[in-house]
Amino acid sequence: MAYNKKITVQALSESRDSIGQDIQTWTAVGSFWAEIKTYGGKEYFAAAQVNSENDVLFKVRFSRLLSGYLSSQLRVIYQSCVYDVKSAVDVNQQHRIIEIRSRILNGGGADE
Repeated sequence: MAYNKKITVQALSESRDSIGQDIQTWTAVGSFWAEIKTYGGKEYFAAAQVNSENDVLFKVRFSRLLSGYLSSQLRVIYQSCVYDVKSAVDVNQQHRIIEIRSRILNGGGADE
């Protein structure tokens, strides 16, 4: 396996401002070397425009830092694009590889 692409994994965190309103922010969990594979894509028509979805599989070495966040409350930043995480799984619960299945919609930016 070639872990030769640098990704940043972020987790959604919630806090409250001075007047009690919920604030959601993305906090970096860490940066990891990953192997990246695309495994699907489709185009669809919605709201009078053509949209596309591209599914991507990120494989990273197991990290205790990342293992506490195995949920869909994660996102991946790679080459200034944001990938919404669909699942993050410790493969066969062997603590060797974590597979992060994700989706990018229309190539969004990291500031979205």
